Amino acid sequence: MLELLFALALGIVLGVVCGILPGLHPNNTIPFVLGFSFLFEPVQAAIILIAAGVSNSFVNFIPSIFVGAPDAGSELSALPGHRMMMQGRGFEAVRLTVIGGLGAVFLSILLLPVFSFVFPLLYRLMRPVLHWILLAVVFYMVVGEEGTKGKMLAVYVLLVSGLLGYLLLDVLSIRDPLLPMLSGLFGLPMLLLSVKDKVRLPEGMSFGYESIGRKAILSSVSVGSIAGMLAGLLPGVGSSQATVIAQEAVGEKSDKKFLMAIGGVAVSDVIYSVLALYLLGNARSGIAVAVGNLMAVGLDQVLLFLSVIVASAGIGAYLTLRLTKTAVAFLRRTNYSKLCLLAFASMIGMIYFFSDLTGVAIALVALSIGLIPNVAGIKRSHCMGCLIIPTIIFFAAASASI
Repeated sequence: MLELLFALALGIVLGVVCGILPGLHPNNTIPFVLGFSFLFEPVQAAIILIAAGVSNSFVNFIPSIFVGAPDAGSELSALPGHRMMMQGRGFEAVRLTVIGGLGAVFLSILLLPVFSFVFPLLYRLMRPVLHWILLAVVFYMVVGEEGTKGKMLAVYVLLVSGLLGYLLLDVLSIRDPLLPMLSGLFGLPMLLLSVKDKVRLPEGMSFGYESIGRKAILSSVSVGSIAGMLAGLLPGVGSSQATVIAQEAVGEKSDKKFLMAIGGVAVSDVIYSVLALYLLGNARSGIAVAVGNLMAVGLDQVLLFLSVIVASAGIGAYLTLRLTKTAVAFLRRTNYSKLCLLAFASMIGMIYFFSDLTGVAIALVALSIGLIPNVAGIKRSHCMGCLIIPTIIFFAAASASI
């Protein structure tokens, strides 16, 4: 029992560290855990990986919202979250993601008996038509822009970022392309513009928050859980693509509902990835692949992992709120432009560490694309074409070969 608790604690620590440091992702812990797997029983190593993924899905919203340095899956939180932070409501923004994450955990687990029966059916029904679903999402994103010029720029950004994603993910053999690509499209432009414009934080950074109606919480958590289920169910669909679907479902105009929805995506993705490993025998995420390589997953293991998820979510949520208060206190006495410059340099350094000069070149190309929405005044979510377009091509080709 003590060994399992130690594995849980170690996983949470790894997830928190990866969440706080820009550019790190819980997938970066996989080689570390597998490399030292001889020190652990397979079930302990699996617990470490799952706990890291869950706790990270809470903590990684802190740098995304306060600095604009997102990880994969939290890119779009940098949009309304950063907007709220500049209004002095950064703590409230992070709290909304925590509410969404915790709500998604309990709703997903509550619905597991139902989904255990319908999961295989949903997989068979959705997989052949997913490219049409994603095409509909893309169409909805474009028509939501104002004016012909805005729509044309949206199409351009979607296609150019999609071409970049297709080349990096499906054509070229490049080590860890997601980090430089997503950093260049989302994190680096925001940091660079903050430095250029000499952005200053508002005088009052509040720990307060407005109350939220139960209906808004339930609808947002439901959208996040369903989007996370989609990410955990289907190959080629990650939490980033599911986040776009969640965004279009709740509407970006509602910052609160959007932040709660995306707060639930990554957490429910972990839950349904584990369930897919058991029900379908296929892994749907990096962590699920590693767990599947460590051990066979049966009903007993699923029940144990669900306990780990609940414990990691509770502790991760508490630590996120505590760390957010520390972040607010730190920002109150910090030159924000210099902090953004430091974060920019740190992300470039992290990209070089993981992907060499090739990664830095990719990040700069992606940066040139990511600046367009910021300058043109269109949604930055169009840059998600880097993942959506390759996914559409993947499922269209798979459907055509059937």
